[in-house]
Amino acid sequence: MNKTKFVSAILMVLMLVAMPAVMAQDFLTIDVVRINGDRAEDGDVLYVERGDDMRVRVTVEAGSDDVRNAQIQGQISGYRYAQYERDMVTDYSRTFNLPAGQKRSFDLDLKVPTYMDMKDVKLRIIVSDENSPDLVTYTYQLSVHGIAEDRALDITDFHISPSTTIEAGRAISTTLRVKNLGDHRLDDVTARVSIPELGISAFETIDDIRADESVSFEALVMRIPPNAAAGEYNVVAEIDFDRFHRVRETKRLIISAPDEPEEPEVRTEITVPDSIQLEPGRSSIYPILIENKGTKAQNYVLSASGVREWGRSNFDPASVVVIRGGESQTVYLHLTPDADAEAGDHVFRVKVETAEETREFSAVANIKEDRVDRVDLRTVLEWALVILVIVLIILGLVLVFTRLRKGGKGDSDEETQTYY
Repeated sequence: MNKTKFVSAILMVLMLVAMPAVMAQDFLTIDVVRINGDRAEDGDVLYVERGDDMRVRVTVEAGSDDVRNAQIQGQISGYRYAQYERDMVTDYSRTFNLPAGQKRSFDLDLKVPTYMDMKDVKLRIIVSDENSPDLVTYTYQLSVHGIAEDRALDITDFHISPSTTIEAGRAISTTLRVKNLGDHRLDDVTARVSIPELGISAFETIDDIRADESVSFEALVMRIPPNAAAGEYNVVAEIDFDRFHRVRETKRLIISAPDEPEEPEVRTEITVPDSIQLEPGRSSIYPILIENKGTKAQNYVLSASGVREWGRSNFDPASVVVIRGGESQTVYLHLTPDADAEAGDHVFRVKVETAEETREFSAVANIKEDRVDRVDLRTVLEWALVILVIVLIILGLVLVFTRLRKGGKGDSDEETQTYY
């Protein structure tokens, strides 16, 4: 009796374990999976390379009941940029119905990302419908390897500066960034950029690029010939590696005719004071600031009028100066009133001439009153004070010497006197 109970318990356990499989079979089963034409069993380990296309054909078979609104999903897991390239690592069949006991095949298109890390990841085939609580899943181990050596080098960036539109006669700089997507080191890597239609090129060479390493080529400069015709040209970037292999990329460059040289701009600004304070017989400086804000050098001729009536004038460094475009210079007009010049305001004029224009400015020279008498009286008083000091010093010396002489005689008498 106890033996019978034990056998019944074992059978019940086996039924419970087998029940999910039966339920899954009643819903739908995966009959066969072919990847790129080869049959793949659940749990297989598959060798793939970066950039491989994967055509997955899934054949399913309905169970004892009709299947309604089912869908098949294929997904490569473990790609860090899956959210940006989900169309590459995920694909879905359209929603389908399948009568009980019948089979149907669906194709999924997946791709191993070119920049996926070289590691082991999962490929999952998942089948589900609208009502069944179960999922039918096949899982494969993908062993991701580098690209074969003849295709391992990839141009990840090809940049032309300052722009893809340039004037004839100017230079362009090109930057190439490449990555070794293979499993092995690549030797003798040479980057070359050229514009074949113009016969110009530049190149740079490095010894090797390690597996999964990125390298930039930046010293690639070409000058567009000044006589290059306006139009579109191909800029060709070629990377030679491992002696026999090459990768190539092309960009378009628009060359425009150089702009016609503009007529030099002529513009001058002159700044002068409105007035100047002068003293008879003494020279003072009247500054004239000339700013050449044009684009070509200018000759400036300066002259002064209205000065001869009360004094004389001259220019420093000269009355003719040359100032280049965008530069400035200050010319100094030295004004010296005559010693007997009349005090008060005197108007004089400064003229600045160029080949294109003449500019004239009026200013007031304010000549102060003659202070010669005051200066002479002050000089007399200063000399009188000096003479008085000298006289006092001499009198002091005379008194000192007189006292010394008297003192000397008294001592001598005392020393020679004899007492009896």
